[in-house]
Amino acid sequence: MIISSRFELIRLLVVIALIFSLNSFSEAAPQRNMCRECQIATDVDATHCPECGTPINLCLDCGTPNPANADFCIKCNAPLAEMRVLNSIDPEVRKELKLGKSERAELEKELMKIGYLLEKSPDQAEKLLFRKGKILHQMEFYSQEAMVWREYLQKFPKTSKKSFVKIYLSEALRKWGFLFYRQKNIASATELISEATETNPMNKEAWQWLGRISMENQQNDLAKEAYLKALAIEPGDKTSIHFLKKLKAEIPADLLKTKK
Repeated sequence: MIISSRFELIRLLVVIALIFSLNSFSEAAPQRNMCRECQIATDVDATHCPECGTPINLCLDCGTPNPANADFCIKCNAPLAEMRVLNSIDPEVRKELKLGKSERAELEKELMKIGYLLEKSPDQAEKLLFRKGKILHQMEFYSQEAMVWREYLQKFPKTSKKSFVKIYLSEALRKWGFLFYRQKNIASATELISEATETNPMNKEAWQWLGRISMENQQNDLAKEAYLKALAIEPGDKTSIHFLKKLKAEIPADLLKTKK
């Protein structure tokens, strides 16, 4: 990796230090009620140091002083573990280096908040699971995304978002299956991509990948069927036509031209 500037080098070093600090912090959880300014231990439920008034467990998202033993903000539900470390870094340095404020950091924080809220407010599970699935989709965590969408459909089979969720689930399964394909785990790839076609029969790319895997496994009849399914979704598609001709499949004339 090439560091393009002195700023990026400093930022990298601070992030590495932050990671080590987080690891050390988790091991030293009983000391979370220690004031970082005067090193005085407070009560476990104290919000401020009795000597200097420094907040012990300040939420950097909403500015709420939390009890030392709180893991999530009592006002906005943001996770506090990383914030306790960030609070030990000069505010100007945090701002300049955007520590804890990258898009990825914000998404990871939101996932932790959702996990907490699912336990705290189970009556909000439908909304929270939907949000969790969308975040995992944005982060391209396909396996976790697929499992969330499966859980969502299982728990809320009558949801008004069912067709929408199935599209997302199908794509997550296809991309998860592709990762197995790249690892040469063909059995798992086939299982997931087949599920993708069952979940959303209009997923053209899933049918094409099922066709490709079948063709590579010398299962030509299955490959023809899969590519014909893909072509029926998008008549005139050059990829599907190419492989169907390679398989010497009979292609219906109405599927050879793009529909206007």
